[in-house]
Amino acid sequence: MLSERMPVVRFEFSETDPVQDLDHIGLTDAEIVELVSSRHAMGYWRSDLASGHVFWSKGVFDIYGMEFTRGPVNLTAAYGNVHAEDLNLMLELIERAASEKTGFHYVLRLKNGENGVKYVRSVGRCRATSDGREELIGIVEEIIDQVRLVGVLGNPPMAI
Repeated sequence: MLSERMPVVRFEFSETDPVQDLDHIGLTDAEIVELVSSRHAMGYWRSDLASGHVFWSKGVFDIYGMEFTRGPVNLTAAYGNVHAEDLNLMLELIERAASEKTGFHYVLRLKNGENGVKYVRSVGRCRATSDGREELIGIVEEIIDQVRLVGVLGNPPMAI
């Protein structure tokens, strides 16, 4: 059941939008990733659904304030960085994306120092690998611009 109190989490389940055709402008996928990633703190992740292992790029480790590793992420440590009021919803959205083969988009709070928080946005989707395994893939980006979050479940809009 979705949390009754979701002050800063925006979520949606939708089909993946079609990929833009960029061949006519002559940019490679690697160049596009480099350009998008240089805008601000951003990282990429993959979750192997069969093994339960999650892998992060260095950017996600930086956003979560964790030491980089190439191996599977210590999810206990990662979850410890998520604001307690946002953790269950985040986990439910990921679980639903895996079981319903869909995507998600959420904004949540990460602990940042003694009593501070920072806001991050994650977008993910389910995919099948060439050998038929299922994975979730996505991005995490730190929200550094002044944004306005629309209230959810009757909560008023909140500026951050």
